[in-house]
Amino acid sequence: MKRAFIAFLILAAMMLISCGGKNENIDILKNEYQIYYIDSKTSGLVSESYVPEGKTKEELVAELLEVLQNEPANKFYKKGLPEGVTIKDYSISDDQLIINFDSSYNELKGIPEVLCRATIVKTMCQIPGIDFVFFNVNGQPFIDSNGVQTGLMTAEFFIENTGAETHYKVTLYFANETGDKLKKTTRNIFYTGTSPIEEHVINQIINGPTEMGLYATVPEGTTVLNVSTKEKICYVDLNEKFLEKLPTVTDEVAIYSIVNSLVELPGINKVQFRINGQTVEMFHNTPFDGLFERNLSINEEEE
Repeated sequence: MKRAFIAFLILAAMMLISCGGKNENIDILKNEYQIYYIDSKTSGLVSESYVPEGKTKEELVAELLEVLQNEPANKFYKKGLPEGVTIKDYSISDDQLIINFDSSYNELKGIPEVLCRATIVKTMCQIPGIDFVFFNVNGQPFIDSNGVQTGLMTAEFFIENTGAETHYKVTLYFANETGDKLKKTTRNIFYTGTSPIEEHVINQIINGPTEMGLYATVPEGTTVLNVSTKEKICYVDLNEKFLEKLPTVTDEVAIYSIVNSLVELPGINKVQFRINGQTVEMFHNTPFDGLFERNLSINEEEE
């Protein structure tokens, strides 16, 4: 009798394990993805639910890329990748998806191009193990209409769309009360695709903080003359007003408020400054003609 009872318990346990495994598989099969499209006015993003058949990262990438090239079920939606633009090939490197388009992708300009990117990046970054998407055109990094390399893109870059503007979530660094450390904040900014996102970030620093407990790091009147990113280096050209420096902050706080904010953007590892198009050797008591990387030691510890 005792042996029969033990056998029953073993059988029951095996049945529970089997049922648990089936439920887990059902959950995977029911896992929904949002396929992003462009609305009828070409002013924002919309999405449709989709349950993929693929299970591995490679299978999901192939399947979702194919779905993105098909017409949406809703006749009022438009696919992000227009007719005539072709994906030549793609590759997966760790957590990065590199998509290579033919030269017709360069014909996309302004808002339609930004929205096209958003549909692809937001869709593909839902796949576990894909955190970044990189665009190539004929094997070369994509350069937008402003002459800026878009670099690695994440889903967080494209939060939502309203009217003809894209909302980007950016991380900014401003001075603490004593001016010797940086404090972090996040902000949603409007981005229309007509100027580099790097320029928008720097202008947010120039305009100063809106939150309590944060203080300006850059003098009023500072302007961005030019900004571009190549090979993960962001080149920032400011006018001479930046050199005046606020007396309430250290040299490092003024410099790294811009550097640390820019390095938060995907595809940027270093920053080089110019003033009126020229390299300046010193920023007061700090060497200013080299490459600046993220400086974590100057960030104030969060409470």
